[in-house]
Parts: sequence; structure tokens; C-alpha cells
Amino acid sequence: MAELVSKTYSEAIFDVAIEEGRLIELQQEFEFVGAALKAHPDFFEIIKTPKINIAEKKAVLQETFGNQVSQTLLNFLKIIIDKNRGTDILDIKRDFDERVNVHHGVVKATVESVIPLTEDQLEHLTDKLKAMTGKKVEIVTFINPELLGGLVIKLGDRIIDGSVKFKLQGMLEGLTQIII
Repeated sequence: MAELVSKTYSEAIFDVAIEEGRLIELQQEFEFVGAALKAHPDFFEIIKTPKINIAEKKAVLQETFGNQVSQTLLNFLKIIIDKNRGTDILDIKRDFDERVNVHHGVVKATVESVIPLTEDQLEHLTDKLKAMTGKKVEIVTFINPELLGGLVIKLGDRIIDGSVKFKLQGMLEGLTQIII
């Protein structure tokens, strides 16, 4: 249910952003709001809790973001509050970002490795993934010592596991089947 809510609301703000020709600006503003909510969990709790009435929440949003974001985004946030969906704001933002990326032909990839990748390695990997997808690729890296070596790449709903740990597990399964 929450996924349907976030997709519906993200589609609405995306359509408005396209109609107004302000897609990048609204994404940046939404990023600012999302960062503020993550950085200040007590503030986010005010937005989420049903104990505070809607009018007070909207006043807090106006006071906090009134001079920081456009009236379009502020009105959108107030609609979210009107519909008692404050808990879904970050999910809506995530789905909105995904829509913007699809619109611009960008795909996000997460790459796990045992040690940090060099700039040359990242550039080479980006080029390979771009050739594979036909889209611009943005990579986010994570360090995971459990891999033992190699990489694990998550690209959309695809996982490319080239880790030593995965290969060793495959070898172990093969040996186990031979023994049986």
C-alpha cells in the first residue's frame, strides 16, 4: 500500500514539475527537504505524528520551508499533510528521484568492493555499465570486507556478483554435489 501511495504522489509532483518546466529545480528543492527531514528526526516526527493536528503541521512546514522552496513544492507538501501521508514523504521523494532519472536516461548502480576503487577503475566500470545499459550510469560505492575480493554490482533489479565469496560458495556447492 505504501508503495502505491509513494508512486501515486511522486507521479503527481513529477507531472507538475514537467508542466512547469522546473524538473531539476523541484528535484533540488525536494532533496533539500529530504535532507532536512533525515538530519532532524525530531522535526520529521512532528510531520509524521497523528498527535499534532494538520493545521499546526502545515504551519510548521510554512515556517520551516516557506523561504527555502518554491510555492509548488510547499503546496505539494501541504497536500501530503492534508492526506495524512507525512510518513511517506521520503518514499515519495525516492520515487520522484527515480522518475527524474528515467526521464533523463540515468540509471543508478551500487558497487560493493573490499577496498575503495580508484578513479580509473570507477571510470572503466562506468563505461562498461553504460555500454551494457545504453544509459548514463551514476555509481555509488560501498566497502564490504565480507566479499573477500571482486565486486557486487546492483543495477536496477539486476545483481552482478563477481565477488570471491560468491565464487567460493559456488565451488563449495559443486564439491558437495560431487561427494553426494
